[in-house]
Order: sequence, then structure tokens, then C-alpha cells
Amino acid sequence: MNKGIGFILLNFSVAIYLFATGILGITKDSASEIRLAVRNLGELGRGDFGNVIIVILAVLAIAAGVFILIKFFGVSIGITENLLLILAITWIVFIIMIDIAPLLNGRSLSMEFLRIIGAHVMVLAGIMLSTERFGG
Repeated sequence: MNKGIGFILLNFSVAIYLFATGILGITKDSASEIRLAVRNLGELGRGDFGNVIIVILAVLAIAAGVFILIKFFGVSIGITENLLLILAITWIVFIIMIDIAPLLNGRSLSMEFLRIIGAHVMVLAGIMLSTERFGG
């Protein structure tokens, strides 16, 4: 490993964040960011279809956290790069669903909004940096 301490901390914290976010999504925690994102879809986010989306996003988050940690410890698995790329794209969609969509529905900009979107963009940066394609 020829990475700096900042890179190591970012990878580790993003992996923990994604793993915890996925677990909270699966455990039906009503404050889960995944559940909030799916609720922001309106009618699409309700009922069985909404639950399927939540499970898919939660499993992707858990898998990404695990794969980032596996890659962090130097274990090479062929699908890691593709999974992390898929997750980066999914995370961009997640940011649009949870952060941008409410703005289009009348939510105002606030310091809390800026704090949350800043955290989400940091996670996206961590995911991207953990891939070979974007500098990892």
C-alpha cells in the first residue's frame, strides 16, 4: 500500500458508512437514508415496489462497504471494480433522490441541507477514489 493516511481514513470511513447505511435500510429503521430516498420517489416508493428498491439499495451499500474493505486490505476480486463503478452511479442517483428531488418540490436551501449533501458527496468521492478508474 502506497497510500497516504487521508486516503486510508477516507476509504475506511466510507466503507463503514456504506455498511451501516445498508444495515439500517434492511432493518426497516424509519430514519434510514435509503428509506428516505425511496420515499422521495412518491408513488413509486410505496408498497412492495418501494420495499424491493430499498432492499436492492441496502444490499448494494452493504456489498460496496465490504468490497471497499476487502480491496483496502489488498485482496483482489475481479468484480470489485465493476461493483464500485455501479455503486458510484447508484450513489449519484441516490444523491439526486434524497438531496436534489426535495429541492424541486419546494424544500429550501439550509445549512442542514448543505451539511447532508456535503456528506453524501464525500461518500461519492470515497467510492470513486477506491476504484482504479478514478485514482484508487
